[in-house]
Amino acid sequence: MKKPSIITNKIILQLQKSLAAVGLSFIIVWGYAQIALNLSFLNPISEAIANFSITDKYYQMMPEVENRSLTIVDLTPLHDRGEIANVLEEIEACCPATIGVDCVFEGGKSDTLADDAIRSIAEQYHNIVFSYKLLNEQSDCIGYSRSVHSFFTDEIAVREGVANMYRDNFYTGIKRTLKLGWTHSGNKELSLVGEIVNLYAGTEVVTARDNDMNINFAPTHFSIVEPSEILQSRHLIEGRIVFLGALADEIDMHYTPIGKMSGVELLAYATQTLIEDRQIIELPMWLQVVVAVFLVMLTNVLQLLYLRWTSKSRSPLVFHVMGSAYMLGVVTFLWIALIMWGTFLCFNLYNVSVELGWPIAAMAFLSTSRSFYAACEDYYKIWEKRKAKKK
Repeated sequence: MKKPSIITNKIILQLQKSLAAVGLSFIIVWGYAQIALNLSFLNPISEAIANFSITDKYYQMMPEVENRSLTIVDLTPLHDRGEIANVLEEIEACCPATIGVDCVFEGGKSDTLADDAIRSIAEQYHNIVFSYKLLNEQSDCIGYSRSVHSFFTDEIAVREGVANMYRDNFYTGIKRTLKLGWTHSGNKELSLVGEIVNLYAGTEVVTARDNDMNINFAPTHFSIVEPSEILQSRHLIEGRIVFLGALADEIDMHYTPIGKMSGVELLAYATQTLIEDRQIIELPMWLQVVVAVFLVMLTNVLQLLYLRWTSKSRSPLVFHVMGSAYMLGVVTFLWIALIMWGTFLCFNLYNVSVELGWPIAAMAFLSTSRSFYAACEDYYKIWEKRKAKKK
């Protein structure tokens, strides 16, 4: 059997060192992450790590665009159902494509005239989707055991959608997804956004059995109309989806990748994502791991080539200055910036999210990992020599 050549042995040895350096880098990052996530006095850091996504930075790099298919009518100034009924009547007079009402008219009120006005609107117009909410979450199989609908739904057949906003943590959880289907007493029920999109499209685009959607938060300006200015703003309502919801209700505020926003604005972003088919595509975990390892391996190879070039240069400037640890850090930083621009273009053009948090952190420890591995290697050689002398 032919023995491996010296060149082959060198390649194998270098590959072994590279794999060791990359592996050590990920182990160091994992160790720091475990410390940050598990020590109580580091809670602010652990929350930042848990909620961080590189796509949040990408959104900040995008210019704001104007949306011409959705309009929000602010519900905040309206105090009773009679006013809301009048506003809905005025919106209908401007010929919207559909209206999404982000408000549940729970139970009858003492003002029967106002209740009758809302009931009349629901009975007369069929392009309105009303909200209802689910309460008392049980098991995954059963879902929620109770639903709360508007008072008139027992008498009138109306379009309705679940308006729940699921979040892991009320104060710090970043909202990135929206459930399209909710489980109620073992049955799947469609979300408010799903009902609105289906009505707007005139066909079943979304079903209650679809997976949670990843909302695209590319900065968008949605037209906002005050209740007193509806008839004067016909051009912002005609042919559009109109959301009627409160913009300044603190209890309905959510933290998102682009800042704090009201529930109705979040619904607008989710609806826009579905209509424009621009849902954020997240790579499966195994592919994220492959990409991360590949990028760190490639960075290690480029660093080694750079160090080899500087060490063999006859120029004192290149040998001493360019070959310093500081300049290696600068070059690595520029390389990471190039990777981020590439993934940003991928995100901006194709809505594909490549998570770079772990690989970038591992890249920062590559030089340290190589030094540690070299020190271990030297110690092993000394230990082998001592062992041989004893024999």
